[in-house]
Amino acid sequence: MLAVGLSAHAATAYTTIDRISPDGGLNPVLLFEDLGVNGTRVPASIDANNRAAYARAVSQYVLDGTGVCLGVALAFAGLFIRINR
Repeated sequence: MLAVGLSAHAATAYTTIDRISPDGGLNPVLLFEDLGVNGTRVPASIDANNRAAYARAVSQYVLDGTGVCLGVALAFAGLFIRINR
């Protein structure tokens, strides 16, 4: 249930990132992977007026995405344990 709530919250952060980003049409999974590898830096292509909002949205997206991944992993682990009893 926590993973579902975090995924909804991550969706709002993603829409903010997508709205501010000049690239547009970002893939959420590839964006999460890129942020995991390179960190939460703000690219130079982001307008100076939107840099703070972009940085906050990226940080929130990473935190929510990590929570969703942990929630899904724990759910599958619990399901695996339950099935093998």
